[in-house]
Amino acid sequence: MDTRKEALQVCRRLARGRINDAVRLLFEPQEPECLRKLDLYCVAEVKRSDKGVEIKFADRLKAAQMLAQLGGEESVQPLFAALNQSAQAVKEVGRGGGDAV
Repeated sequence: MDTRKEALQVCRRLARGRINDAVRLLFEPQEPECLRKLDLYCVAEVKRSDKGVEIKFADRLKAAQMLAQLGGEESVQPLFAALNQSAQAVKEVGRGGGDAV
């Protein structure tokens, strides 16, 4: 497979990937053999301590920006629009304009 296509696939998967299985780990510890079945592609780091589990995810915005740079920008427009809409809603709430949701 060509490197550019492979990079586009990785960026798409990171930008759009679901984190449901990773969040499930926080609330429902899994047996080691069950971990192979979970979709943890977007997980960048996992730390376990006596205080609990910390999960860091891949940066979706960076993945979307990389996707745009690689020429897959048409597929990230909905993500950028959603991020912009969320930012505007948060700004309005900060100004006393109501609820962000």
